[in-house]
Amino acid sequence: MAQGRDTLKEIAEQFDTWQGLLDDMDLLEKDVQTNFAVREYDDVLFTGAGSSFHLATAAAAAFRRITGEMAHACAASDLLFFHEYMLKSERKYLAVAFSRSGRTTETLEALAMLRQRYRVAVVGVTCDPVSPLAASSDLPLPVKNCIEQSLIMTKSFTSMLLLSLMFAAAYGDKFTYMNYLDHLPEEGRMAFEMNRRVVDEFLKERDPERATYLGGGPFLGLAREGALKLDEMALTRSQAMAPLEMRHGPRAGVRPGDIMVLLLSNAMRGHELQLLFDLKEQGASVFILADRRDRDFEGLADAAVLTGRGLSDDFRGILYMPFLQYLGCRAALNRGLDPDAPANLTRVVTL
Repeated sequence: MAQGRDTLKEIAEQFDTWQGLLDDMDLLEKDVQTNFAVREYDDVLFTGAGSSFHLATAAAAAFRRITGEMAHACAASDLLFFHEYMLKSERKYLAVAFSRSGRTTETLEALAMLRQRYRVAVVGVTCDPVSPLAASSDLPLPVKNCIEQSLIMTKSFTSMLLLSLMFAAAYGDKFTYMNYLDHLPEEGRMAFEMNRRVVDEFLKERDPERATYLGGGPFLGLAREGALKLDEMALTRSQAMAPLEMRHGPRAGVRPGDIMVLLLSNAMRGHELQLLFDLKEQGASVFILADRRDRDFEGLADAAVLTGRGLSDDFRGILYMPFLQYLGCRAALNRGLDPDAPANLTRVVTL
């Protein structure tokens, strides 16, 4: 079997999974209205482990923006072992937990601890509708028809992210946002088909041994996930951070051949592009994901993927993810590695 066959297939077909989720939006709205007609929660927590923690980080940011309510993201292991640093017994929590398998040990144990020590309701987002997470949730939100053969989370990640955006829109009664969500599958498919060659060309003469992923605000969790995809599949050691944090120490180590991947925002666009100009002067190669190209790209971007024109930062990040996944997969293949089955990884992490 060809190396990377399953990963490449699952990256390319994720847009069909998105459409299937959106087709069931009416059912999700009814479930949310039934379960959350009365808002009894002081705080909303988003949690997961590994890729699902990065997902929780992105989902919490979107939830804050869409609903106007505060939400926090924390790693499931932190929630399990350091909950006294985060939570108060007198408050009531809504916990939104992510796990592809629905069987991740620290996530299930963190939720069991929450039920034992705090007042909590659980929304479980998983790709296995008969998993322990789904069975134990007050409101299970399964992603149907999202079984992955590859060990690497690709379509499961973006599909659970889309489901979290749909949940936020329903929870916040912001149904006008559905106009944006409805366009994501076709926009994502067209952009990926048109621009995947940009990744191929960028990597022809570059090996991303040292890569930094930059994403601020709603893009931070996605930048971390992009870096993880490269580490998992191509066996590199990358890093991810908010863009301007690069100026506070990390840029000292930038050297020729390093790769900078920027998830460009509208909110901080000028500062982000100026940072890249400075890093390029130090010899870095620049890969930009953006909604549009402007004159500032000239002489700056070694490669640019354009998608999501007209979308706000809230909804454009999900369209960036297939390219970050493909970048990691293609880098692995260029190194002669099989992204379907990276060394030392298992499909489900149990402790």
